[in-house]
Amino acid sequence: MKGIKIETAKESDSEGLTRLFRKLYEGDEDKKFYSSKASPSNVRLGSKVFVARENKRLVGFCWAIWYEHIKNKGVGIIEELYVDEGYRRKGIGKRLVEAALKFMSKKVIVVFVTTDNQLKDAQKFYESIGFKLSHEPWYVIKPKGKKSK
Repeated sequence: MKGIKIETAKESDSEGLTRLFRKLYEGDEDKKFYSSKASPSNVRLGSKVFVARENKRLVGFCWAIWYEHIKNKGVGIIEELYVDEGYRRKGIGKRLVEAALKFMSKKVIVVFVTTDNQLKDAQKFYESIGFKLSHEPWYVIKPKGKKSK
């Protein structure tokens, strides 16, 4: 989609990230985490948050986590992915995941993502970009250039 930029989140994106995070978790308002502020500086070491931006407005985000395992190689996880409803099915989610995979590509041997069994569209989305169901609800992808064993 023209005009949408995929970038690494900045601290100034906290308000927009919090708005999107709360949309992602609508229905969980009674949970303690729901009232938390979503901030790039609050993510764990080895994590990076990517945002989709139209002008100054955030319309999506993806949180990528890298866990070191052996000799600086490890496991990657797509922890969260959300795109505002009016911006879905325009390739933004794919671009966010691609940015996350690029960030992790030299650091990991495998990337996991989880999704709820009822979220059939999410499952189809992850499969369409190369993830394979490994064990419900886990999907897995090998970064480009990595050989399966």
